[in-house]
Amino acid sequence: MNMTLGDAFNRRKKLSADLQNWINRLQLAGAERRSYRTASLEGEGAYRPEPGTEKATKRAYTVQECRERIAAILAEDEELALRISRTNQRARAEIEDLDGRVRVLSVPELLVLKDDTIPKLEQAARAVPVRSEDAAPYDGGEDWIRYRTVRRVERKRESFSENGLKIEEQELLGYDVAEITDYGVPRRGQWDEIDRIAEYAQRVKQAINRANKTELVELD
Repeated sequence: MNMTLGDAFNRRKKLSADLQNWINRLQLAGAERRSYRTASLEGEGAYRPEPGTEKATKRAYTVQECRERIAAILAEDEELALRISRTNQRARAEIEDLDGRVRVLSVPELLVLKDDTIPKLEQAARAVPVRSEDAAPYDGGEDWIRYRTVRRVERKRESFSENGLKIEEQELLGYDVAEITDYGVPRRGQWDEIDRIAEYAQRVKQAINRANKTELVELD
């Protein structure tokens, strides 16, 4: 049965799990243990187990069995890794990029897009300043607006009535004004750009899936 790139990746995952299992078994294969309690270390009853105190563990595999299985796993994994590497350079898939160009890329190139380029594109898109939506602009241009924020500045003033009751009043001292020139993009524009990048990421994943159906090459 022919093996594809995707099959090879899955097989290597299985081999990795098998390798760890056999390494664990190898660590347990070095000794068998028998423990018990005895009343004496000398004489006729020396090292005679007291009833109910004896425990024993047996190894399931010999050291040689474990080492042979580990060697076989490593050999198969090495061969698969080499075949995957060679196939990766041959496997190609078409992908439409963000500019609408159709490109034919190898698996390593597609993986660079998926794991490095696209996350950075999304990070940059989310970092774009967004224009304030609740502001009331009094000036603006093609890609900017200018608005003011106003805060009342008040001071509490206390006095007493003719009856001696304390009266508290807020005295207006003025207004703190901040004039803001906002160069942010409309929020909808940011969302559209993030969606466009997400669609691109999906196209890259689909291209990788198509490339992974390429039949694995044989070693010379």
